[in-house]
Amino acid sequence: MFGIEIPALQILNTFGFFVALSIAGAFWAMSVEMRRRTALGQFQQVEVKTRIGEAYPITDYIINSLFAFILGYKILYLMFPGKEVFIPQEHIFTTEGNFLFGLLTILLVLGWRYYTDKKQRLPEPKVEIQTQSAEWHMGNITTVALLSGFAGAKLFHILENPFGLSFTAILDAFFSVGGWTFYGGLVCGAAGVLVYCKRKGISLLRMLDTGGPAMMLSYGIGRFGCQFSGDGDWGVPNTSPKPFAWLPDWAWSYSYPHNVLGGQSGGFTPDGMVPIAGCEGEYCYQLAVPVYPTPLYEALLGLFLFFVLWKTLRFRTQAPGKLFAWYMVFAGVERFLVETIREHGDSLYRVGSIVFSQAQMISLMLMLGGSCWLLLKPRESTIKSN
Repeated sequence: MFGIEIPALQILNTFGFFVALSIAGAFWAMSVEMRRRTALGQFQQVEVKTRIGEAYPITDYIINSLFAFILGYKILYLMFPGKEVFIPQEHIFTTEGNFLFGLLTILLVLGWRYYTDKKQRLPEPKVEIQTQSAEWHMGNITTVALLSGFAGAKLFHILENPFGLSFTAILDAFFSVGGWTFYGGLVCGAAGVLVYCKRKGISLLRMLDTGGPAMMLSYGIGRFGCQFSGDGDWGVPNTSPKPFAWLPDWAWSYSYPHNVLGGQSGGFTPDGMVPIAGCEGEYCYQLAVPVYPTPLYEALLGLFLFFVLWKTLRFRTQAPGKLFAWYMVFAGVERFLVETIREHGDSLYRVGSIVFSQAQMISLMLMLGGSCWLLLKPRESTIKSN
């Protein structure tokens, strides 16, 4: 944007950066909704017992040392490798690192931790009990959603092409940098959160209602990452003339210059890539035939549907689970429509003469499930409790 080149920022992938923003957006939306629903009595308050003025345990220093070493040894190494040509993403899942960076980071973190430890100590430690909203669970919920969601996103991506799989191929794909499927993250991430809520005695239907708008917001933000990075999640070739003169060319038919695939062809680029004239470096290719910018359409639709859920339906839908049913319908319809102009590569399923994508199958299930849920009348006891 400003013509300033900062090599250390190579570690911030465009797509990964927007994934982080999408997680932050979902965290904000769920936190706000959990506070609101706690005030309405739909979630129980949490009593947190805290010991104040007590010395930090030795385990605190050990854990902080471990994370500090990883930060210095791996992250700082990837940011400041000391090499002219270095692509950080190719070295993430390796044992490479800088031992000196790791030791220096440990010293800095332990020094700061010891300072804060001494500062907060009291002659007589005491116990305080604080009452907080259900938002207190958000730290644990986010951790569970991240671990189970990323695992699911990888697993579903592997299953998009189920033929010819081997244990070695699955292992390599699981620990590769690329290859993520949104629906895999959605299904497995939601399942992990619901298991946590079940163990904590949190209403599962109310939690689904809380998470619906947050997931729609997260999806909209995340799709901007697909658009700006050009990760191959684009539409089919589009050489038709623009339907409206005011519509920018890139919003109708786009060749994704400087995309992250870097000249790869086949699969999601059936017509291949062509080099960009006068460009030097790794990301100097664009699609030979422009395509529908489907990530852009999904990003805008996702934000619009979030607005509908957030500003209107969450205040008008009272029966537990109904707001999430609306989310299922919206998410299913949006993705099913976009799939009609989206490039699928080799990730297609075949049942007889019917050919469909994994996303089409799941989005159809979401639409049918959400529609049936909305048609069900809540029980009288549920209405009275509301």
